[in-house]
Amino acid sequence: MPYGERRYTRGPVGEVSYLLWAGDRTRTAVLYLHPVNTAAAVWRATVDVSEVGPVRVAVDYRAHGRSEEGGSYLPADYARDALAAIDAEGLDRVHVVCGSIGGAVAVELAAAVPGRVASIVAFGATLHLGWSDDVLDDTEKDLRALGVRGWFDAHGAEILGPAARADAAAELTGLAAGGRDGDRNLDTVVTVLRTTFGAADARATAAGLTDRPPARVVVGTHDPTCPPEMARELAAALGGDRGVVDVETVPDIGHLPMLEDPRGVAESVRRFQEELR
Repeated sequence: MPYGERRYTRGPVGEVSYLLWAGDRTRTAVLYLHPVNTAAAVWRATVDVSEVGPVRVAVDYRAHGRSEEGGSYLPADYARDALAAIDAEGLDRVHVVCGSIGGAVAVELAAAVPGRVASIVAFGATLHLGWSDDVLDDTEKDLRALGVRGWFDAHGAEILGPAARADAAAELTGLAAGGRDGDRNLDTVVTVLRTTFGAADARATAAGLTDRPPARVVVGTHDPTCPPEMARELAAALGGDRGVVDVETVPDIGHLPMLEDPRGVAESVRRFQEELR
């Protein structure tokens, strides 16, 4: 597909940036929600190998990619940023494809605008990470010592699986470090880290959903951040009383399938949406 067009709109706390791929507007659009400390562009390779179809939008959350920073950094805040992007494009309903804390963002979006989330496909995703204060403190210390780019150069590959593309780690560093006007602000990245990996929790929102879209959860066997047992917890939460959300396990892939194996991600999304049709 053609390279995504960079667009901007006014969000809840500042300008929200997003990528738009033109498509058939008579079909339900696709919204991509990225893992924290990446950006909308993490989905480019996945979209590039996807079949031509509906409009596709990938949003940069606040303080990520080209979006302005500000406000708080909880999943409900990121959901409001995503809503600003799809509203700017006049998209009434979207299939959501998400990764990592994007699972929580998808749930918050579904709760905020019932009926507008047509389905959810989650990759290496969760509703709650719950890192301890000790782990957060140690990570912050390392981030401040190495800087964002240096930290991801040193540690980014640790969350990838053995089957990841050779350039995945370098691409992750670029996405994590790059911001609106050069490299991202270190203090903001620390705040995002402590909020997203410590405080963020969409489990109560998931339990209270009045409109449960069809969903599927995909997890890599080598995901150290959101491992298979966490994927099963997410599937149970998305299914609620229905209990029918499938978990698909991908061998030798880690926490970021959209970087590690974009063709496999595109195929998983295609199969799921084909089943829905």
